[in-house]
Amino acid sequence: MILPKLITFNKWEDFYYKINNQILETHHIRCAISSLFKHINSQIPSDFDPIIIIQFKIKFDTNQIRSVSFVQTLKLSEFNDLSLIFIEFWNIKDTAYFSLKPSDIIFTYKIQGKEPNGEVIKESKLNRADSVKESKESSNFKFKGYSLPSTMDYSEWGEVISESDTSAIVKKAKSSLNYHIQISNTELKVEVKVKDKTILEFIDILLEKGKLNSFIRRIKNQEYIFIDGELTIKKVKKETKFLKRILLEEYMISDFLTLDLETRTIDGIMTPYSVSIYDGEAIMSFYLSDFKSTDEMLKSAIVSIMTPKYQNYRVYVHNFSHFDGIFLLRILSELTEFNIKPVIREGRIINLKFSFSIFNNKYKLHFRDSYLLLPFSLRKLALNFEVAAKGIFPYKFVNNKNLSLDYTGEIPGYEYFDNLSLQDYNQYCESFNKKSWNLREETIKYCNQDVVTLYLVLVKFQKKIFALFRVNIIKYPTLASLSLAIYRSQYLGDFKIPLIDGNLFTDIKKGYSGGSVDVYKPFSDKGEKIYRYDVNSLYPFVMRKEYMPVGNPIFFEGDISLISRGSGYDLDTNPFGFFEVEVTAPKSLRIPLLQTRIRSEDGIRTVSPLGTWKGTYFSEEIYNAIKFGYKFKIIRGYLFEKQKIFSGFVDFIYDLKVKSKRGTPDYLISKLLLNSLYGRFGMNPEMEHHVIISEDDTSKIIKAKTVTSITNLNNGKELISFFDPHDWDLENDKKSLNISVPIAAAVTSSARVHMSQFKTLKDIELFYTDTDSIDINRPLPSKYIGEELGLMKLEHIFNEAIFLAPKVYGGVTDTYEYVKIKGLKNPITFEEMKPLLFKDQSVEINQEKWYRNISSGNINIKQEIYTLMINNFKRKLIYNSQNKFIDTSPLYLNNGNKD
Repeated sequence: MILPKLITFNKWEDFYYKINNQILETHHIRCAISSLFKHINSQIPSDFDPIIIIQFKIKFDTNQIRSVSFVQTLKLSEFNDLSLIFIEFWNIKDTAYFSLKPSDIIFTYKIQGKEPNGEVIKESKLNRADSVKESKESSNFKFKGYSLPSTMDYSEWGEVISESDTSAIVKKAKSSLNYHIQISNTELKVEVKVKDKTILEFIDILLEKGKLNSFIRRIKNQEYIFIDGELTIKKVKKETKFLKRILLEEYMISDFLTLDLETRTIDGIMTPYSVSIYDGEAIMSFYLSDFKSTDEMLKSAIVSIMTPKYQNYRVYVHNFSHFDGIFLLRILSELTEFNIKPVIREGRIINLKFSFSIFNNKYKLHFRDSYLLLPFSLRKLALNFEVAAKGIFPYKFVNNKNLSLDYTGEIPGYEYFDNLSLQDYNQYCESFNKKSWNLREETIKYCNQDVVTLYLVLVKFQKKIFALFRVNIIKYPTLASLSLAIYRSQYLGDFKIPLIDGNLFTDIKKGYSGGSVDVYKPFSDKGEKIYRYDVNSLYPFVMRKEYMPVGNPIFFEGDISLISRGSGYDLDTNPFGFFEVEVTAPKSLRIPLLQTRIRSEDGIRTVSPLGTWKGTYFSEEIYNAIKFGYKFKIIRGYLFEKQKIFSGFVDFIYDLKVKSKRGTPDYLISKLLLNSLYGRFGMNPEMEHHVIISEDDTSKIIKAKTVTSITNLNNGKELISFFDPHDWDLENDKKSLNISVPIAAAVTSSARVHMSQFKTLKDIELFYTDTDSIDINRPLPSKYIGEELGLMKLEHIFNEAIFLAPKVYGGVTDTYEYVKIKGLKNPITFEEMKPLLFKDQSVEINQEKWYRNISSGNINIKQEIYTLMINNFKRKLIYNSQNKFIDTSPLYLNNGNKD
């Protein structure tokens, strides 16, 4: 035996009793307890009867240690009772324990003295331990490894010792365990005891009169449902945190600056040559000809705002993520001795906290992308917010490497200006009144105007948001985070929106997918018109109308439909949540409704197939699919309560939109906020982290983290991207990101359910669908059309249309041509699309491609060939004898594999 050296109070000790890989028998347990008793008793006064807190464990020859009992609390004088209790725990333990070779009995114990707060436990009692692992495999019903009867007929539980109309005591066979039962008409309340120690409690509830083997058993936070003696469904309540309200702001904060760069492209390399910064009072301008290099100019600009005056200010740059940040990131890393930790998601810099010191005092600035708050061009924002318009400038004129940046002379020609009418150009020329045109003056004037315009737009936006919602925009770097803040401060109320991460997130995320985008028929018959309809605010509509999952999720295993409506039990009238199911799609559907992900020649694709597969779906999408012949077998899932949680939010903002004139700030704000909230709930909690550190410290990150990329900044610093190794069992230790993927998944699923009605209309042929739009061969019935939320609006009537692939289509109306090609900056004409209907035909398009180089702080612009051809892996393409693409049909899956 290995004994502790001294008896100490309020400290956990381990007492080992060696077994030497023998079969563990009851006498070993008695001997071990006796040895522990002697050890403790020999070191305390004879008149002292302390409280002992103790748990029985086993160490196996594999060095695994498993708990056998729950934690017991008893007096030293009651030690004789421990033998019976611990032997009983061992006897009813899972048989899997018996297949291992035990090396030691371990008693983990603590002798109770006074705690630091002066309190002391004075009575014996049992504290049940939640950490005991549940047995996974057993032919009998077991709870946390303890064998329990699978019927409410307690006469089968063992020997009935006593019995009345309201109670009974049953002794378990070959055991000192007793069931103490309270009886009512349809319910048994049971305490499982060894002597007077309760080791377990449960309640059995009869499902069907006269059938004692069909019942519900409730134990703590778990529920087990037996049908005809078989464990059919297991439920476990999962405790989560909930989204919290935030307080309304007392006053508006306007601590921000605006910054803008002007660039030129020489030999395909884009670099800055002018910088302007505005703080609401003064403009600071920097021009390249005043400095030795671009780097020196940029450093001078940043140093000018590295002052205590701007402590904790936000520095807004329009399109910082994809443009200005490329030039500034390396420069910022050279101006501080501190690490820089940019928040980057999906390639966008959400926030860049820049810390610096002055006389040993630490200060910080936050660089933000104003485009992530207001995703429109600065020119459009100036018009909408009615502030000083963005100026006019000949961008192409400065791209001449032989041009002096101090050029003074003739006004640049019309060909150097973009998106400018000839009339506006002539007015621009007239404004100089025969004076020379000065490049420095015009650049600085133009750049200055940009920072002033952006500042005024942000001020107006800030004032509007604060007046409407009492929220400060500078606290929220993106439109989605701002929308969430507005919801939390004004509309969350008492709704319990569960915050989901870890394994819960992983499971439910499988049921989160976007809208259905598919080509069904590539072109219309000659003379047949195509009608394009869009839903008015699809996602806000379903958010307002439909129920959303709230409350603590309940995990279940088994087919929940066996106890739902129509089963004869109706325990869950209409189970609501996310279910993993086996799917069988009806063979007759030309346009299937349910989506799943498959591996195709082009990677992972979301498709709507026929056949059979497994998937995770929102319950409401399952019920909708059943109407059209789909069949499901439910395997497991998560149940939720349901409430309409977005009505107030959507009603207020949509009403603001309806009452606002198109093009006004209120109209723009309402449109942006309506469509930005739901996606915020679906963020992935496993964020990639980023840090700019000295290259000498990179090895430390590599050793400790899962590094995904290293970008050398060519200045002794490196941008490291990495994931933190994460144990999902430690979810509660993580800072909440306010993520609730069930909400996001329910919104997109409900939107697909709404759109499914247009995929199943009789006597209407469907050519193409996008998330919120349809292209059909005749007008919709009037009941579907209107200006209200969720109704359809007619966008185009095409005399001729072509649909080549998702996001690749075009059409011609009576007055205009409309072509949409995802990823193509300058779309081709409608006529150029027609040859692509033939197999293996392609069109080559010369396109400008930008390569962003953070290491050198520039953007490389190249002319590249973009090859456009039919490349659709979402449905089978059907060609006629002339190899013309004429139709499509659904893919067919066999157990998830493509035939």
